[in-house]
Parts: sequence; structure tokens; C-alpha cells
Amino acid sequence: MARCVCGSSLLVDVVLKQAVEDERQRFALARAIALLGAPAPAFSEARKALTTPDLPIVRGVFRAFAEKLLAVFSAHGVSAALRPTEVPATAAPPSSARRLRGVPIAALVLGGVIAGIWMARSPKLASATSAVTDLVPGGGTGEAPEAAKPAAPAPLSTKEIGRLASPSTLSLRCEGKTGSGFFVEPELALTNEHVVCPPGKMMTVVLPDGRQLLGETLKRDAELDIATVRVVGANARPLKLGDVTQLEPGDPLVIIGSPKGLDFTVHEGKVGFVGRQYLGTGYVQVNASVNPGNSGGPLLNGQGEVVGIVSLKIENADGLGLALPIPYASKLISFSPTPEASARWEEQLKRVARDEEREMARFKQDTGQPALLPVRNLEGLGLIALLVERFDAPPTSVKRRMELEAGGTTCTLDVEFDDWRPLSEAMNQEKDSRRLRWFISRGLTSGVYLSGARLPVETCSLPSTGSAWLKVGQGGENPERVEVPLQDIQAARDIWNRNPAGIKRWEQNRWRQRQENARTREEAERWRSSFSKARARLARFEAERDQLKLEAASGKQVSQRQREVDSEVRLASEQLADLEKHATQQNVPSAWRQ
Repeated sequence: MARCVCGSSLLVDVVLKQAVEDERQRFALARAIALLGAPAPAFSEARKALTTPDLPIVRGVFRAFAEKLLAVFSAHGVSAALRPTEVPATAAPPSSARRLRGVPIAALVLGGVIAGIWMARSPKLASATSAVTDLVPGGGTGEAPEAAKPAAPAPLSTKEIGRLASPSTLSLRCEGKTGSGFFVEPELALTNEHVVCPPGKMMTVVLPDGRQLLGETLKRDAELDIATVRVVGANARPLKLGDVTQLEPGDPLVIIGSPKGLDFTVHEGKVGFVGRQYLGTGYVQVNASVNPGNSGGPLLNGQGEVVGIVSLKIENADGLGLALPIPYASKLISFSPTPEASARWEEQLKRVARDEEREMARFKQDTGQPALLPVRNLEGLGLIALLVERFDAPPTSVKRRMELEAGGTTCTLDVEFDDWRPLSEAMNQEKDSRRLRWFISRGLTSGVYLSGARLPVETCSLPSTGSAWLKVGQGGENPERVEVPLQDIQAARDIWNRNPAGIKRWEQNRWRQRQENARTREEAERWRSSFSKARARLARFEAERDQLKLEAASGKQVSQRQREVDSEVRLASEQLADLEKHATQQNVPSAWRQ
């Protein structure tokens, strides 16, 4: 019943006593409120309401629900109070309406409680949700919203957004590369740096109306992977730039691009995460079909405004991509957000920086102990284990004990890793040079080396189906492990059984090559040392000769020492010349003479 027999209201309002200033606390509390279900406000509404004291969080609810809401506030250290709802005297709703209104509320509250218990008992989900709490961007500046703030406009349909934005997009082609872009001025487009031609070289631009024009790269930023392209004669309508800081997980999104060369394809999706840190940059994670050719296309919010640039596809995952938030593009284009949006953006950048620090700390900790990479299958040899490890000095040969475990059966392997290479040198083979630049700029590759060795699985007796797990060390020394299909292990055993002599010859040749490389390194070091000492001796006497000239000019008697030093300079020059002559006769590389 909404009223008692005397006509007084039985409904109450739950009123916030003081604003929740801390963004993390506000996010967590709003999330807990939303989990209660109706009539509690949704997450975004609750988070905004928590910034204003004396404002009812919910109005006209029954006391039983209000007590649940007060318990949530108390659990998060926030004060709230109940006060009677002031409503005009009207007849109570019919009994049938009361039943229809009461049942879904009870069901939603029960569902929220069950979900909360399940999440609390699932460590994996608990850690994932805490990570989301750390990364989600701020939704406000801490200032009280206006009491009469108009409701947000209803989102447009995908069809409406496509019709609105497609005429302002373009497809780029340069030397076999295909990309997408969008206009921010009538003749200026924004896109990814990795899809454009170098400055000074023209590229083909295809517009939705069928025109083919020429485009030229004006500005670019390789670290952010963005570039601007001048398209003379396009006369396109620029797209409106939106506020990426207002995005929430689950919000609808639209991307327009040329996946696999299919120009001006419209995809719909949703926000998966805001502020996903990758190489020090906070991206919008997009739950949509992202494919090669989408790069550089616009990420559009529910109002058809550009909030990001589609930049990356997450490998080994379906329907996951990353889009660069549009504020990053302010380095290349004119972009003027509101003061409130700028404040929220600064908060998001701080969170991304903290996430980057955590990632770097994890990497340094992980490489402090031997770390396994996925096992490779090399034709004619079998399985190759790749090991990453940090050393104080360049390593030569390191023996590691490893274990293969499957179905309760464990096989111990003694594997010698002796061809160690600096991680930066190994990563030079990667296509993603931006990732290498990030590793080097953060000092993460210093002292870290990579080596590979054949796994002698022919000595193992394991089940034939399923998977085995490979780890470094024995027992609990190193819990990190990688999965190896048992069919791959069987295939490696078959390779050994067919050609054991060939594999042994390969190992012997590899050993001889390592010895030769070691001798070469030693010889190179001897030549470098000889040249270094010869040049240092000559430079020392030349410096003394110059100093003696200054002293002689000031009237000091240094003629005897000058004659001695001149003799030493001539001798040191002759020795260096003889060393150069000998090195030339021995065909010593110029790099060894430095």
C-alpha cells in the first residue's frame, strides 16, 4: 500500500547527506546501487546523483527497499537518510497494478543479490571487476549538476548514423595498403599513420560519391599512429567531434571503414572498456567487427559524433578492437573540449599512466625469473622452447631443468640454452616497431635476453591425447607454464625416430657455429681493445703537447719536455698507422677498428 488508512504516505525518499568527492568511491557505490535493480537508478544516473548532497537518490520507494539502499551506502562509508515522500493525495492503484509492480522489483533485487554472491566467490571475476574499477574514466568533475539539466538526447539508430556520417568518410590506398579516414575540415582528413604514404608522395582517395582524388600526408605522429591528409577538391562536410569521456561500457557505437577493401562498410558495436592501456596510451575497447582496412576510420557515438579513431585489432580474438580517443589527435588538429570534458580527460590520462607503471613493474618482475614464450614447431627438428630471462652480464650457456606434465605424468628435461640474444635485437624482427620503441624508451629491454633450444621430448612417455604443460624448474619453483598439444609432442618424437642422426648433426653444427661465433667475438674484442689503447695513447700525448705550448707562450721553461712529448706523439702515430696497416692486411672489418 502506498498510504495508510489515515491517508499518510508510506513511501520514503533516500537522500544523500554529503557529496561523494572521490571518483573511485563514487564509481563503486553507483555500481552497487545499480545492481539492486529498479527502482534504484541506473549506473550513470546514480554516479551523477552522488555528486550533489540533499538530492534524493530515489523517490517514493517502500521502506523495505530503502533500508537495503541505506545498507549499501553504509557499506561504502557514505551517509544517507530517509524522509517521507511528499505526494498529492490520490487514490491507491488497483490491486492488480500493485501485484504487477511488486513482482519484478522482488525478482530484480533477488537477482542482484545472487549476482553479488557469485562474483564474490569467483576470484577470477573479482579481479577482473576490480581492474575495470581501476580503469574506467571519470564521469564528472565533482561539481553539482544543474537541477534542471535536460535529459540526454535519445541515441540515433545505426542506419541514421550511417546515413549522417558516411558522406564524410574516405578510403585511402597507398602502395598496396588500404585504410579509412574521415574529414575534420572540408579538405583535411584524419586517419592512422600506418596506412598513409610518406610526405611528398601522393595516394589515392576514394569518396562515397564515387570521386577519386589525390591525397597528400601533411602531419603525422608515429607514436600515436595518427596522420592528417590534405584532399584538394573534396569539399566534404566535416564530422562533429564528440566527448569520449562521456562513454560508458555498453554504450552503442558505430564504425565506418573499408574492411578487406569493402569501402564504406558500416558496423555497429558497443563500448567494451574506456581507457584500455596499451603502450602507454588509453584506448576505447570496441566490441565490434574490426578488420584490416578499418584502420583510420571514425568511431561514432550514439549521436553520430566522432569520439575515436579505429586503430588496432586485438589478435587472436573475435570482434575486439581498440580506437584512439579523439583528444589525442589535438596534436594534429584543432580540438576544443569543454572545461568539464578536459578535467575528465586529465583524470583518465592519470589512470592510464598508473596502469602503464603497473605493466612495466610486472614485466620487470616477470623477466627476473625465466619466462617461457609459446613453444614453436620447427619443421625437421621438432619443438623449440623460447626462454626470456634477465642477466647482469651477457650470458653464454645456461642449463635449465624443465618439466612436461600431462594426465598426472611428469617428464623432466635438462635443456641447454646457449644462443642468447638481446631482446631488443630479437624484437627487431617484429612488424610492430612501435612496440619495440616503447620497450626501449621505458628501459624494459636492458639486460633482457632471449634464447631458443630444442626440447628432447623423445625421452618422454606421455598420454597421446589432450595437452601437456611445460614449465621451467621443478615442483613449485616456477608456477608459470605454457600449453603444448600432445599431438605436437608425438609429432616431434616421430621426427626424432625418422632422423635422429640428422638432428644430432644439426646440434653439432650449431655447437661448432657457436664456438666460431665465440672466437669471432673474442677476436673482435681484441682488435677493438688494441685500437682503443693506441688512439687513447696518441690523444693523451697530443693533449699534453697542446698544454705545453700554452705554458711556453706564458714564459715557462718547458722546451725539454716539449721535445720528449713530440717524440712520443710521432711514435704513437706510427704505432696507430702500423696497426691500421696490419688490420687491412688481415681484412679486419671497420666495425672492429672503432
